[in-house]
Amino acid sequence: SRNPQTIEPGMHTAVLEPQAVSDLVPLLANALNARNADEGRSPFSKPGGNQIGEKVADERVTLYSDPADRGLSGQPFDNEGLPIGRMVWIEKGILKNLAYTRFWAQKQGKQPTGGALAGGLALAGGTKTTEELIAGCVRGILVTHFFYIRALDPRTVLLTGLTRDGTFLIEKGKITRALKNFRWNESPLLLLNRLEDIGRPEPTETGRMMPALRVRNFDFTSTSDAV
Repeated sequence: SRNPQTIEPGMHTAVLEPQAVSDLVPLLANALNARNADEGRSPFSKPGGNQIGEKVADERVTLYSDPADRGLSGQPFDNEGLPIGRMVWIEKGILKNLAYTRFWAQKQGKQPTGGALAGGLALAGGTKTTEELIAGCVRGILVTHFFYIRALDPRTVLLTGLTRDGTFLIEKGKITRALKNFRWNESPLLLLNRLEDIGRPEPTETGRMMPALRVRNFDFTSTSDAV
């Protein structure tokens, strides 16, 4: 945050470090609720049901929970005391499962799954480092971390928040200067449909494994004096 400079807000290519991805993707996992989808209150709703089996993200996106995965160390039971196993929510961009509580599972004749976050959460990735994603960026913004995140529209998982802990301009594959922080409006679901590249997953906090992402047209709406 030393001597940050200002650039015009707007749609910019963004390189999101794993921690920044970990700030957003679990909020998408909260939207993987079967009841909300079945009742038409979810980004995964459609007339007469839900979007299981349909493409909802880039084909490189696989999102899963697994309490037996040593990298995740998620709890093996949910808040209702039900056991949790491995669950793939999105596989190669296809919505594979939604989260069923005990009540909604019984009502719909399904097996309860527990919440999407109870067994840990991982976004599968590739092999590139964050530095390699930066090197492949002609011009963009490197984001270390997001905070003060609030929901705007649950139907699209549209969120707003601020950048923090280091925001930098990338030019010709190199970090050239520190930038003032931004307010942004973005949906992790729509973001996962605009991937340019994906890094290798790494632990970001207990129960989270996330890769760095390079995303086109990230919506930085205004600058902020927040530090």
